[in-house]
Amino acid sequence: MARFRVEGFLADSMLGRLTRWLRLMGYSVEYASSEWSDAKIMEYCNSKGLFLLTRDRELSKRYSNSFYVRSENLNDQLAQFLSEFFPSRDLFFTRCPLCNGKTSRVPMSQVSDRVPDGVRSRYDSAFVCHNCGKVYWEGTHYDSILKTINSIITRL
Repeated sequence: MARFRVEGFLADSMLGRLTRWLRLMGYSVEYASSEWSDAKIMEYCNSKGLFLLTRDRELSKRYSNSFYVRSENLNDQLAQFLSEFFPSRDLFFTRCPLCNGKTSRVPMSQVSDRVPDGVRSRYDSAFVCHNCGKVYWEGTHYDSILKTINSIITRL
């Protein structure tokens, strides 16, 4: 099984959910809007040195630095991707799933005015995106995400 790291990706507009999940695992994944032509996608990838993730079989054949994602099912997409681009657990939750910005852990006191009361009382820290300012914390959704990722990784 070939496992390697790529510095950055561009996902086409058919891979929005996969994009968010890959960002949660620390991959830098930019997202191509549905208005982008194939030519623009390839030009953008070339200019930025990005590896293309696509559900478009023909585009993947025309662009050599691409990865054709076979399934429409998210878990299958994750399994296919992770079998080739194995994740580093150290990078989990270091990127914003919405904008791809880098996140860092901060004391809850720094973001207490931006989270619900119950969150402030239950957690000592949160993650903040340096790009969009979104705040995240390790609630039940965090545990659910980790469980899903771990279950896919153990099957590889």
